[in-house]
Amino acid sequence: MEQETSVRSAGSANNELAKRCLRLIMQIASRGARSQDPGQIGYVLQELTQVLFERTGQDERVFEPVPPDWIGDLRKLHLELDFVNGAAQGLAASGGSSLCAQ
Repeated sequence: MEQETSVRSAGSANNELAKRCLRLIMQIASRGARSQDPGQIGYVLQELTQVLFERTGQDERVFEPVPPDWIGDLRKLHLELDFVNGAAQGLAASGGSSLCAQ
C-alpha cells in the first residue's frame, strides 16, 4: 500500500511538472506569435524546435499519448524551457536589438 501511494505521489508530481513545461511552451510560443519582428519570430521557433528535437534526437517524430511518468528527464526539459523562456523575454524586452548585432 505504501509503495502504491508513493507511485501515485510521483505520478502526480510528474503531471504537475509536465503541465509547467506546457505552460512554458505556451508562453514562449505566444510571445513569438505576438511579435512583429521576423527575427524574434524565427528565434522563438528555432529555440522551441531545438529543445524539442534534443528530447528525441530524431528528425522523424512519432507522438503517442503517454503519461508524464514515461517522459525521460522531465526536470531537464523544464529547466531548458525555463531558460528559453527567460532568453525570449529578454529578447522581447530589448526589442530584438541583439539580433541586429549578429
